[in-house]
Formats: sequence, structure tokens, C-alpha cells
Amino acid sequence: MRETIEFRISEEKARRYLEPGDGKPLGRSTRKLVLDTNDIRYARVGSLERELKKQGSYFFTYWDIRRTYTKKEGEAAELLSLHIRNAFEPEGEVCGTRYDESVACPHCCVGARQLNELRLDPSSLPRGKDITRTIAYSELLFSARLVEALRAHGLTGARFLPVLSKGGRTTLGSWFQMEVTSRPLEVAPPTRFGLGPFDPDERGEYRCPLGHIPGLRILSELSVRREDWDGADVCAAKQYVGYRSRNGGAFRPYPLLLVSQRVRKLFGELRAKGFDLEVAHLV
Repeated sequence: MRETIEFRISEEKARRYLEPGDGKPLGRSTRKLVLDTNDIRYARVGSLERELKKQGSYFFTYWDIRRTYTKKEGEAAELLSLHIRNAFEPEGEVCGTRYDESVACPHCCVGARQLNELRLDPSSLPRGKDITRTIAYSELLFSARLVEALRAHGLTGARFLPVLSKGGRTTLGSWFQMEVTSRPLEVAPPTRFGLGPFDPDERGEYRCPLGHIPGLRILSELSVRREDWDGADVCAAKQYVGYRSRNGGAFRPYPLLLVSQRVRKLFGELRAKGFDLEVAHLV
């Protein structure tokens, strides 16, 4: 496995702290720097970020982890993490989707119940993708062609619900909302969570005291308990990531998704788009 992280750094700070050949300019104000986590410069970025944070500033404004695997590594994994990389707005709540917040955790809002069909603005739906989500993160969509193939192959662990247009008068036949139905899997060590690659959130600002959310984002490969897996092809971890502010807003905590080798092979045959797969570990 090779792990790299992309950083976005202001050009002013890049010129001050980086070598002239480090990174690639994105316009005049930002530099993109992609580093292998084994690169000595990665540790240097971490040191700069921690030092500037003490001064009330920051070194980078954006980060994103990517992991790539050999063919052998990908085929050997029993389960793989499904990462949906694209999102669109507006979210369902703006378009008439209703939620019951009274049943949600009072600390982290995990457990809010969706009361009606997911409703979306048809003009906002992405093109050229097979899996996507709204900016609410928890509203997950699969394309009709992907759903048809999953059903035809008898893949288990999820159901696919109709999506309606804003106002609820028309069914959007090209997309379905995906809902996991299999037994949730307990997250296990050595999975790591935090605010960023150099910030494990030691104060627990984004951790739920009842254990629903272990952190704002997952920072490592996902490990789950083997004894919890019932063999389903689509699964979700018991713990969520993300947040929902006390004043509401678009964002909601969202589940960590996993799929089986059967799903991976089907996605490959269909050349499905809109996601990445990472090796997950059953421990």
C-alpha cells in the first residue's frame, strides 16, 4: 500500500517555508503539494502545522489522503472501505426531506430518523457518476444502472429507495437512495480518527461521549471486528464520523461504508465512477 496526502498551501507560506521546486502552483495564491507519508518532507509539514497552530495560524488550508494498492493487495481484501469523493447541493432537507431529530443522540445527533422519501433538485444531480452524496454526507445515492446490476447479482446488505424531485411529484428514476440493512460492524484498533493528519483531537471536541462518533474524520485504514460481519456484501461501521452543529445546518454524521470482493469485482466490470476503494481489515 502506498499512502499519499495532498496539501493546499497559500503561496505566501509556500514561498516562506518550502523549497522553490516543491509542489505545483494552482493559480497565483495556492500551491498543491502531494507527499508520500514516508517522505521526510511530510514530517516537516507536520512540524510547521503544529508550530503555526500554537501561534493561532496554520500551514495548509486543505488536505486529502489517498491510498493505492497492488492488484494482489486489492484482491486479497475480504472487505473494502467505500469512499464517496464527490458531493452536490442542495441537500435533501432543503428540498422537502424531513427528519425526526427527537430520536437522535443529544450529543452528536446520530440516529435522526428520515421520515419521508429523499427529495432533491433534479438539476443539481451530477453527471458521469454512479455513486454520489449530498453535502449532508448521510444522503447516499446509487445510479439506476448500478442498482440494477447489484440486484441482478443478488448482492446483499442494502436496499435502494426511490428518490423524488423537490415537491415530491416526480420520481427520479435515474437515482436511488442507498440504505444499509446489514448488521453494523464495530470499529477496532488500530483505526485512527481526528481533525487532520497531525491533529488527533486530543480535547475530544468532535468525539461523542456515548461512543457514536470517535472523531471528525478517519485518518487511517478502517479495521472492524470480524465477529460482527454476517457476510453481507454492503456493510456500515457501527460508529459514524462527521458532525452536526447544535443549530442544525446541512452537515450530518455519516456512516463508514464497506463492500465485499463481489461488489468490488462488479464495480470494476461496470467501470463505475464516483468513489474510491481502500483495503479494510477484519480483526
